[in-house]
Amino acid sequence: MKPIDFPQSTKVLQRPSTMTDKECASLHVWSDGNQCVSCWEPTFKERLNILFGGKVWLGVLSGKTQPPVFVSGTRVFNKAPFSARCRAFFGLVVESITEAIRTTTRATKQADKQEHFLAGLVIALLAGSLVSPLYGLLLGGCAGLIKEFVDYKGCGMPEILGFVFTLLGAIVGALVAVFLMMLLEVVLPSMLM
Repeated sequence: MKPIDFPQSTKVLQRPSTMTDKECASLHVWSDGNQCVSCWEPTFKERLNILFGGKVWLGVLSGKTQPPVFVSGTRVFNKAPFSARCRAFFGLVVESITEAIRTTTRATKQADKQEHFLAGLVIALLAGSLVSPLYGLLLGGCAGLIKEFVDYKGCGMPEILGFVFTLLGAIVGALVAVFLMMLLEVVLPSMLM
């Protein structure tokens, strides 16, 4: 932004002798002894930033107690480089994933999670062997969902890990059912011949 002259201005604050015209322009102000008001003209880009960002930054250049002052419609704080922001983001992602893995491995030692896994495995294996592996997977996942819903309605606490372990059991059961179906397709015809 650039300071501009306006009809009500009563003073012109000159730039310090240590600064160039490019660094600091003269500042036209209106002053009544108690306050000082100036008028600034934003660039097109700054107008868009103000319109969509809604912020105008006012500051005094480093170490100075009186003008030169600057006004900006763009972000005045130094942003970290893109690569540093990406590294920080992926660091948080890796940290979240490792924490989820730690939580899951700790949960595998709990008896109720083992029961959830076995229930999903048995349901998916039976339904997958009798009907289709996909049907077994869906039925095993639905069983875990229904169990957690019943726990929630029965004043219990639903556990997402309970559902996750039932779903993992259903996935393993469906994979075993696929293997059994493939095995039966190979073994059964040779037995009938």
